[in-house]
Amino acid sequence: MPHHREGRGPAVFISYATADRTEVLKFHQDLLERGIDPFLDIMDILPGDDVVMSINGALERSDFYVLVWSAAARDRYWVNSEISAAMVLEQRRARPFVFIVRLDDSELPPVLAPRRYLDAFGGRRAVAADQLAAVWTRDRAVGTKVLPAPAPVAEPASADEALLHVYARNQSLNVSHEVRIHAGATVRELVAALAEQLALPTEASEYGGAVGVRFSYRYRLGGEALAADSDSDSDAGSGSGSDVPLALAEGDVVDIEVVVEPFGPDGALADPVSFLPTRDYAIPPEMIRDLCQKAIEHLLAEDPDADQDPDED
Repeated sequence: MPHHREGRGPAVFISYATADRTEVLKFHQDLLERGIDPFLDIMDILPGDDVVMSINGALERSDFYVLVWSAAARDRYWVNSEISAAMVLEQRRARPFVFIVRLDDSELPPVLAPRRYLDAFGGRRAVAADQLAAVWTRDRAVGTKVLPAPAPVAEPASADEALLHVYARNQSLNVSHEVRIHAGATVRELVAALAEQLALPTEASEYGGAVGVRFSYRYRLGGEALAADSDSDSDAGSGSGSDVPLALAEGDVVDIEVVVEPFGPDGALADPVSFLPTRDYAIPPEMIRDLCQKAIEHLLAEDPDADQDPDED
């Protein structure tokens, strides 16, 4: 698991080409000043240390990886090796791990070209450090692991259409997802975006639909309940009109409560209740658990660091 020296912030591995060392040292200092715990080989690998083992250990302990890209970094053996290892870790952890900072306008290699990047040249190094620190600090402040949305929206075509990153958090499942939404979104638009990007199911059943569970969802923003319309089962209070703009801000957290209603051949078997992994329901709990797991397992990417099976909660 990531280790944070002296209680510092997120642990970050910096990968770079030797020719860029001067600029990278400045970037390293920028991150330190913003409460980040950066690993840099020339600063953190001591004489006599095994270089390969030190790099492997630092990558495993890191919360995030930053590739400092430039013309000098292209085709460098160590840079390519670290990129490959970081991509594997990102896939294993099933969450954003690899970040790219450019020191010049050199094109990224094909495997990285679709990814977003930050420019640190032309006087923008401090801006790039600010943006990275803000993202990483928000991710940790959410209090759960943060995963990409299962069905993310496409990146906007221009900066004028930039979307906010907000977090959809489910504390029962101990997971959050990054969701993209425009700043002036209404309650209805936010709820629709959450349903679409998280691919939220409405029902899961067995035996040709004779037995199963129906799903509904309750949403809270800043402690206030939200409802998409007046007929919602949400406990939203009066005045939370579904077409009123929310004035969302970057990094806002929307709490999502999953509500399940077991049903059988003759209709509902119990009143709707919040989903909890350990709760017993009106039909055999192992069946409910299996149905819920199948319906929402796309929200729970495998965590290789977990010591416990999610079904053994």
